[in-house]
Amino acid sequence: MTHAEMMATHHESARALEMLAHAIGGFSCGGPGGNGGKGGGARGPKRPYSYQEFLGTHPLTFTPTMEPLDVEHWLRILEQKFQLVNVMDEQKVCFAAQQLLRSASAWWDTFNAMQPMDPHVTWWEFTTALRQYYIPVGLMNKKLFKFLELKQGNMTVMEYVKKFNHLLQYTGTHVDTNEKKMYHFNHGLSCILQVKLYIGGY
Repeated sequence: MTHAEMMATHHESARALEMLAHAIGGFSCGGPGGNGGKGGGARGPKRPYSYQEFLGTHPLTFTPTMEPLDVEHWLRILEQKFQLVNVMDEQKVCFAAQQLLRSASAWWDTFNAMQPMDPHVTWWEFTTALRQYYIPVGLMNKKLFKFLELKQGNMTVMEYVKKFNHLLQYTGTHVDTNEKKMYHFNHGLSCILQVKLYIGGY
């Protein structure tokens, strides 16, 4: 290997470690991925936000399509909007329900009618029921299997990070903490990068 090739390899490794540190740092702050992390920096006290303020973020509406995973995409975007304006947990279901259209709105009316008197549907109950209704169990299991089997292989670090984040949104409670995210992320990396991350203390 020539000196130029060695320098190029060193530069690529340094860049890879920089990207990995950024990705891992993201997990510690609530992490990339659709199911969100439980971390995050300190925040000031939340105040209730009005529905009109929430609409100011231009949230998507949800109309069922032939693509089952569209509901997962909608929920992920909605979560980002909630974080943007600090929507309180008890407001999420009410705000989200207003964004349901056509047969999705009918589903919500039926779901509500089946609840006890004066029901208080949590955000977890809402998202779980919505996913169960619109996403076949086999499809989610297939995505979860792909995530658990994900290896960097010949992918660049950027390609691996993108693939990891894409599949992460389908893992549900299987990968619902920053610690689990970091474990699976590191486990799928090439052996060389795993060693470098270990030496670097990440």
